[in-house]
Parts: sequence; structure tokens; C-alpha cells
Amino acid sequence: MKTILSPEVATFRITTRCNNNCKHCFASKKTTREMDLKELKILFKLFVLKGIRAVVLTGGEPLVRKDIPEILKELNNNKLEIYLDTNGDYFQQYKDEIIKYIDDLGFPIDFPDKSYRNKNNLKSVLDALTYLKTIKKRPRIRIGTTLTKNNVKTLKKIGKLLMNYPVDTWKIFQFIPMGENATKNRVHLEISEREFEEATQKIKKIYSEYFQVIISKRNGRSRGYFFIDSDGTVFMPVFSPTICREVVIGNIFDNDIIEKWKMSAAKQNYINNAVITFQYNFSKI
Repeated sequence: MKTILSPEVATFRITTRCNNNCKHCFASKKTTREMDLKELKILFKLFVLKGIRAVVLTGGEPLVRKDIPEILKELNNNKLEIYLDTNGDYFQQYKDEIIKYIDDLGFPIDFPDKSYRNKNNLKSVLDALTYLKTIKKRPRIRIGTTLTKNNVKTLKKIGKLLMNYPVDTWKIFQFIPMGENATKNRVHLEISEREFEEATQKIKKIYSEYFQVIISKRNGRSRGYFFIDSDGTVFMPVFSPTICREVVIGNIFDNDIIEKWKMSAAKQNYINNAVITFQYNFSKI
């Protein structure tokens, strides 16, 4: 097992707010306090002191925060790599800041002709990808698809669609039955392990010559993140065939939070998620 001196890649849920209400979403519906910009400036300096070198901004939907331009600038001022997961609905509003600051940009595509999110979401994502075609220096582009009963038979068509755009990575996720929406809709969405394996391996063989195809199984994600909530709570997503939950391990401002995390993390899952998804190069492992 490799030694991790610090969780160099942190996943920061900067808001729990979202403009969509997806049936497969595993996020909690609770509204969590968001740190303001003054607090975030302190936090980002603390990241550096704790050995964090890259930050994945997620939500909710990160771009619902009106201070997102200032947040991105402050992360950049601290020389942190910035990875953004966004549903794409606000891309046009913040495209200049995204191009300037983001190293890795993640969009969702659920179907080849529609979206789980809203009726205009797929168009918003494709418009963003079309625009990114014209940019000489752009972020790495990562597409995420959560595999369900609704879209498993359209996976090949999604792959064909992605071939028209500047996609670097296609990450196909196993459905996680956690949170209000995903739990409520589990019986209508979840496919078997065998069906997930068969569908994704076929797709990987077809499309790996065009872009990186990552198959993200539930057990490979369990305890594989350094996850920080919008109020500073540090938690660990724990996934198994019978358990899917978030386990709180402390607060980012705790002096011993790194040691607490080391005791809880599945280190190989953590390394794999950072290296395979973001091509992150750990400085000391």
C-alpha cells in the first residue's frame, strides 16, 4: 500500500443548492450553511498548509453561487489546481472565468437526446462543448453518465454523440442508492452488478480509442474521497451492496483532521479516483 502524507485532492461541496431535482441524485436534500468569501479565503490558505494541492468544486450546483468568480480567483491565487463539476446550465454566464481558471471541467450527459435535469440541459451542455471546440487552451473535458434502467440501452448512442465534441474522459458511474431522490427511485433505476459490468465493458472496448473511458463502480468509490461540506464538515462516502451513507469524521479546521481521514480512508480507492479521473500526479506517495 502506498503511503499518503496528505489528501492532496479535496472534494469541496461549496453549496448544497441546485437548480435541478434529478431522480437519480444521491445528494442530501438538507440545506447546509455556506462559508462566505471571507471564510473561504482563510480556508484556501489552510488547504495549502494541510498539503491539499487540488480542489474539486461540486455541489449541489457550484455555479449557483454568485461569488463563484471570486472563489475561482482565490483558489488560483493559492496556486491550487481547480476541477469543476457543473450541470452546464450556467456555463455561458461564467465561461470566461471557467476558461481562465479551471483545469478539469466535468459535465453530465444522461441520454443522447434528453436529460434527467431539465428540458434544456442537454442543449446547454452541447452548446458549452461546441464553444470549447473553438478554444485553443481549454480545460480537460470530462463527461459523466450515471447508468440506470432508463439509459443503459442508449449508452452506445451517448458514445457516438461524444465523438462529435472535444471530450477527454467519459466516466460511467454505477448508480448509488443514497439520498432522498436516489433512494426513493431505486427500484426504477438500479441495474444489477452483472448488467452494469456487461454494458460498460462493451462500451469501453468500442470507445477507448477515442477518449479515456472510466468505469466507476460503487465499491471503487467507497471511502475514496476527502470530502468537505459547505460548512467545513469533513465526511466520508461509504458504499457497499447494503450500505450507502455519508460518515462524518470531523471538521476541516480540526488540527487532527488529516490523521482522522487517514484512519477512515480506503487509500487505494482514493489514489485511483484522483489519478485515473484527473490524471493527478501525487507529489509523495
